[in-house]
Amino acid sequence: MIKNNRILMKNWIEKEQPSKDDIQSLNETLKIPAFICSLLLQRNINSLEKAKQFFRPNIDLLHDPFLMKDMLKVVEMIEASKTKKIMILGDYDVDGTTSTAMLFKYFDNKGFNISYYIPDRYKEGYGVSLESIEYAEKNNFSLIVTVDCGIKALTQVDLAKSKGIEVIICDHHLPGETLPNAYGIVNPKQLDCKYPFKDLCGCGIAFKLITAHNLISNDPCDVFEFIDFVALATISDMMPLVGENRLLVFYGLKRINENPRIGLRNFLKSINSKVDESKVSFNIGPRINAAGRMKNGKVIVDLLVQEDREKASIMSNEVEFLNQNRRATEKDVFQQAIKQIDHASFTNIVYSENWSKGVLGIVASRLIEQSYKPTIVMTDSNEELLTGSVRSVSGFDVHEALSKCVDNIFQFGGHKYAAGLKVKKSNYENFKVQFEKTVRKSVNEKMFRKSFSYDVLIDFSEITFENIKIISRMSPFGLGNNKPVFRTNNCFLDHKLKFIGKESQIVKSKIKDQSGRELPFICFDKKEQLINISSTFDILYTINFNSYSGNDEIELTLREIDIKK
Repeated sequence: MIKNNRILMKNWIEKEQPSKDDIQSLNETLKIPAFICSLLLQRNINSLEKAKQFFRPNIDLLHDPFLMKDMLKVVEMIEASKTKKIMILGDYDVDGTTSTAMLFKYFDNKGFNISYYIPDRYKEGYGVSLESIEYAEKNNFSLIVTVDCGIKALTQVDLAKSKGIEVIICDHHLPGETLPNAYGIVNPKQLDCKYPFKDLCGCGIAFKLITAHNLISNDPCDVFEFIDFVALATISDMMPLVGENRLLVFYGLKRINENPRIGLRNFLKSINSKVDESKVSFNIGPRINAAGRMKNGKVIVDLLVQEDREKASIMSNEVEFLNQNRRATEKDVFQQAIKQIDHASFTNIVYSENWSKGVLGIVASRLIEQSYKPTIVMTDSNEELLTGSVRSVSGFDVHEALSKCVDNIFQFGGHKYAAGLKVKKSNYENFKVQFEKTVRKSVNEKMFRKSFSYDVLIDFSEITFENIKIISRMSPFGLGNNKPVFRTNNCFLDHKLKFIGKESQIVKSKIKDQSGRELPFICFDKKEQLINISSTFDILYTINFNSYSGNDEIELTLREIDIKK
């Protein structure tokens, strides 16, 4: 491993490096290369025992679900309602739809009179809608179980109770100062909940619910047949892949690869390789989300619970069509939105009356890639209100900034880096000015200079098949356990560039470093830089096994390039 001081160069930041003594100690214990020891120590893996737990995830280490506040009373209530009509009410994103599908499959298999309801994004908005309560009353449901929503549904829960309908809330979002008057609330983020792991997604909490119910059931089943749902939701909701989440995702991905459910099989055909967290993020997750963005999330729940192969194939084709429509709509909105960017401002706030609500969040994220500032994308909600999606940049709390603009906001919610809001049309211009001033007062221009961190500086000589095999076992990668990013200096191109993809924007070729070692690479967004390279350059990259041809081949994915002057 190359030694160097902690540096800042072309906004590339080397992560804090472990001490030489700690690296040597772990190297002597584990008998693996020093640079991999450094990666482990950066993740607080500093002993043989911790390394065993990290590389060999043990499903038996999941916490007791009854440690969660209200869990016992909730599952006893559900069991007592077996002969009554129960409605599962979930959100329309991946977390909400997988949670809904999982609860439906589990309780339906056990003979419960169970149905599900997914609110329409465009007609009802997020969460427990008044329409959903009216639907429950009209169809004689006596119990509603919410998943991935409900923690702030005070009015809606009161309305349900006034109609004789009990409500159980399973949610992972932050509670407000006042909790809904529900029969029970299962949410580890409650201040008085002693459950030791707080970062489960909605589907993770739903999995805890069925695990707890299964423990009191007279006809127990293997609840781990539903763990694939949890993996899809945890990855798609970008939850930290540490603690229980890492266990759930590890075994969930294993199940998807070994025994995929019928509703997912058509999606998997386009992958042609092992399904990992990256395939979920960029292939499966967007398809699941497309139904809620472009039509209704119920479409995807119908598919996920489907057991008939022919029906599942027809449903998958519809979802694929919706996803293609989503991509086309997203591209169109982005192209319009980018023209509204004011490069002199500290914020990106764009609006058009006819943009699709379903793609606002994606477009906001894409705008940040082009103009690295807190971003809000808005469109009409109704005749009086605008609705918008908010995304932030590293280190800036956009939720706090919005809280300083409440004079001009009708409603908002979210967290540090992402939020949603509604603004009265009459207040829009005032809100734009106020939000811009709030951000301008809070930051300096350096915050908007995007930086790229890397784990360790290495030579290509250290990129061996055996070493990359060890690194690949550090997966699943995500927040809290990011895929290692490496830096190598003084590289050069010695082969012709090959351009692939629909618009020939993807570059493939081979690259050498000063050791003379040559490795294949792929790059998705640096075509012009690569074409114009005429000298040596430094790179930031991740390392993968490319299994497309059936044989594992090491391949670098270039992230950043710094060309020598």
